[in-house]
Amino acid sequence: MLFLVGVCVAIFAVRGISRYLVGARVNTTAQRGLNIHLLLEAWASDHNNKFPTAHQSSNEAFRELFKARLVDTEKLFVIRDDPWHKNSPSGDGKWPDNIISREPDFPQALQRGECAYAYVSGLTRGSDPQLPLIANGFSESPGVYTDSKSHKGGVFLGLKCAIVTVGGSARVGDLSKDFRVMEKKGSKTVDVFSKE
Repeated sequence: MLFLVGVCVAIFAVRGISRYLVGARVNTTAQRGLNIHLLLEAWASDHNNKFPTAHQSSNEAFRELFKARLVDTEKLFVIRDDPWHKNSPSGDGKWPDNIISREPDFPQALQRGECAYAYVSGLTRGSDPQLPLIANGFSESPGVYTDSKSHKGGVFLGLKCAIVTVGGSARVGDLSKDFRVMEKKGSKTVDVFSKE
């Protein structure tokens, strides 16, 4: 009986440590997202208060920061051990190759697998300051995460996510049972990444 109790205590201790480590890592991710936000703000101030547009992926919008010479390293866009990096050109699954190529277009900056941040396109500095602008990468479905660490959107085990808003505040979001970020808006609870 003592052995069984000891095993249960050990399992709960491991889960507690895991939650603590996730919390620490998601806070670091949110802080790095704030640094990206500052660069986006600088870019927008030179482009009629509009943030960069992305048609296909967040990499496309973030590449504009390289073109404007606001950033010269891909390492800012890394989240350690995030599955979004598995297909990076460096092949190590952790870091980008940091090859950005030549100006003016820097075509090799943030290639597939070199960025773990999602980006909400079509916003301006005048948009609702509570709207999310940057977050850690989703699963293959926008706004949806997963609890599988080996799948895209699962770097924080389906427990948390990092969000930076248009207004420049960073927060750690708790995920619902279906791995979405929900919050109260008036009398309704809405998905923060929905159009509502």
